[in-house]
Amino acid sequence: MKPIERTLFLIAVTLAASLACYTTTAPPLYEPETFPENQPTVDQNITPVIVVSTVAVQSAPAEATLLYISGTTHIESKPQTWPDVDAFLAFLQQVTALGMKWSIGADVGWLEGEPRAAELIQASEALGVQWDIHTHNMNDRAKTAYLIRQYGGHPTSVYSGFLINELEKFLPPDLYLGVSWTPQVLWGAVACPGHRPGCDEQSAGLWSPLSGNDYLTHNPNGNIVHAGGGTHQLDDGRALAQAIANGQYSYPIISFTLMVAPTTLQIVESGDGLPEITAFVSEMKEYSFVRWATIEETAQAWVEAGSVPSRIEMEQKK
Repeated sequence: MKPIERTLFLIAVTLAASLACYTTTAPPLYEPETFPENQPTVDQNITPVIVVSTVAVQSAPAEATLLYISGTTHIESKPQTWPDVDAFLAFLQQVTALGMKWSIGADVGWLEGEPRAAELIQASEALGVQWDIHTHNMNDRAKTAYLIRQYGGHPTSVYSGFLINELEKFLPPDLYLGVSWTPQVLWGAVACPGHRPGCDEQSAGLWSPLSGNDYLTHNPNGNIVHAGGGTHQLDDGRALAQAIANGQYSYPIISFTLMVAPTTLQIVESGDGLPEITAFVSEMKEYSFVRWATIEETAQAWVEAGSVPSRIEMEQKK
């Protein structure tokens, strides 16, 4: 074989080998996201054993600190504290249209006494609002869950408002007319009744309380989640977001809750209403790490992110 023929032969062999190694099927750039099916949190004759959300939440990127912000309102049993149904529903329509997620804690007196309770529950759930258990009598917990279900709602596993020293008393399941209810998420802990100065636990962030006597210590083997609401004030939410942006915290999940009074529809202990809340939401949307979620969804996200305790003490109101 002549030298030039030998060279051409080698080039042809090399090209054939290269083509044999080439494939036109590229690996996918990403896997499609999957979400759990929507399931009611509390069902008849079933006691929840893990935190389950009725709405899919956004997963946390690896090594990121996310701030989960929720909104809440408590409706007590005293009629003078009940919201105007039309005004409250209009408020919920406006805040959810902004992208917020709302959790309502209802006591048994309102559920039994408000003739439009079923209307509000169903209309608000259609907006993505969730209904938590808020009772001043522990024996009414399952009854409250039962009534919410009877009105077409889906009670969550959130026990919203309680005395810290009664922790061990309300952990066992409660039963009412075939409905079994067990708290999985705690929100609104108080050290003494009446919301007197120094009574409310106002930490932001999440943890599993060790006991009623050592509530602020995280129990790594705990099976109940405290979702801290902080001070509920807009300016404190702003400060917390800025601190995260400045790299002050490295927890995977931090929680904060705005709380609105049912009669005034303003942030508790302030005059901040819908215009101020709207401005706050607009500011928070500038932070890529802010997520809007209900209280139960926040607890679920924390568990899915590894249950890393993130309690952040905030100043008590005077």
